[in-house]
Amino acid sequence: MARGFIQEKYGPRYLPEKPNAFASSNKAAQEAHEAIRPTDVALTPDRVKSYLSEEQFKLYRIIWERFVSCQMTNAQWDSTTVLIAATPVGNPGAPALGIFKTTGRSLVFDGFYKVSGVPGGGEEPILPPLAEKQPVAPLQVEPTQHFTSPPARYTEASLQKKLEEEGIGRPSTYAAIISTIQDRKYVQQLSARDRRLYATDLGKVVTDKLIEGFPTIMDVAYTRTMEAELDKIEEEKHDWTAMLREFYGPFRKNLDSAHTTMTHAKAEMEPAPFKCGKCGAATVYRFGKNGRFLSCSRYPDCEFAAPIDREGNPQTPELTDILCPTCNSGMTRRVGRFGPFLGCVNYPACKGIVKIDMKKGTVVLPKVPPLATDLACPKCASPLNMRRSKRGPWLSCSTYPKCRGRLGWSVVEPEKQEALEKQLVAHEAANPVPPIHTSDGKVIGEDYIPRIIEGEGDTASAASERAAAAAAAATALADTGDAA
Repeated sequence: MARGFIQEKYGPRYLPEKPNAFASSNKAAQEAHEAIRPTDVALTPDRVKSYLSEEQFKLYRIIWERFVSCQMTNAQWDSTTVLIAATPVGNPGAPALGIFKTTGRSLVFDGFYKVSGVPGGGEEPILPPLAEKQPVAPLQVEPTQHFTSPPARYTEASLQKKLEEEGIGRPSTYAAIISTIQDRKYVQQLSARDRRLYATDLGKVVTDKLIEGFPTIMDVAYTRTMEAELDKIEEEKHDWTAMLREFYGPFRKNLDSAHTTMTHAKAEMEPAPFKCGKCGAATVYRFGKNGRFLSCSRYPDCEFAAPIDREGNPQTPELTDILCPTCNSGMTRRVGRFGPFLGCVNYPACKGIVKIDMKKGTVVLPKVPPLATDLACPKCASPLNMRRSKRGPWLSCSTYPKCRGRLGWSVVEPEKQEALEKQLVAHEAANPVPPIHTSDGKVIGEDYIPRIIEGEGDTASAASERAAAAAAAATALADTGDAA
């Protein structure tokens, strides 16, 4: 079907002599069931656009274009080297002051790019048509210096490619793997705008402990080897009981050894090159619920504690442009047992906080507290709470997350609905939600990312405010028991 469409639509030059066939470089891949193709190649994206939403149309266009282009001839490029003689302005016949050289390629035949479009990026630049002795002029000259840099951090896309290269998982499991390591906070994105991943302290500790206790299972080739063993069993070339015996014997020994010799991560300490801010004693790195932090070596006699950055340096709270909804003072960015949040600089006198979305880095606006009702949860018979959402009122168990029971609003009797509606309106009036302002008076929405302003406009009052914030943060860590 595809070959007939290409022959008719684009002509014989775009049709290869025989159908293109593709094979995965990963011999252990089981990806045939993940294939997806259009049911009718004649249903071009333009023909079905009016019947699809914008997202559906974009998805279908990708599928259709990739399917058709994979059965077309390859594109043809010319590798080109261009030498540009730099001559004095206004005197092109003068001897060249220098020679600039560039290499690139130019498109001779578009091939499958006829459908998918010519890519704009790539390591090798695409050069425009040039003729010999054609005069050219520089638009801008930017001298840059390059140093040897470490390998780039993984993104979700490059990590998936690495998993495929190592034979770990299958296409249907890549999304679950990448989602799990982020949900468990083994890796995090650098920032809301920077999607690169870095290993958290928790991820490093878990990895080190697993490698220490189970080196065979934590080997990169383990999954690939296990797949090969299972294939042999399927082909009746290996006995499954023998395979399990070979695996479980060493595993059992490692498991018993881990129970007796492996120490808990929280019991381990590492000396730090800093002095305690309270008593002047040496400090150590400890591991807590939020990863590594700086602690006094005399703990619990001295409860000094401070968060650290990825290099292990102590962090002072970062002053943001958000004002406290309680006392209208400044707020600093902090990290607690439930993730990042903004805390008032006047803590503990003022305990105002603003939550931060862990994944997006945006402000989570405060909401009206739920209204307790006399309706019973259908699962555990506890009282139900009533809240208002974009779709109207909804009822959920007051013991959430222990119980996730809900009751549909439509099943509540009309008289009861009317009474609860009146109670909810009165409850919302009695508990107004304060707006969140920035330091310049702007009311923010849920998509706002707090801006760090520490260091800007370094006045005496700002400096004293940051000093007070740092002291308050240390006190907060000790009071909340994070040091423990």
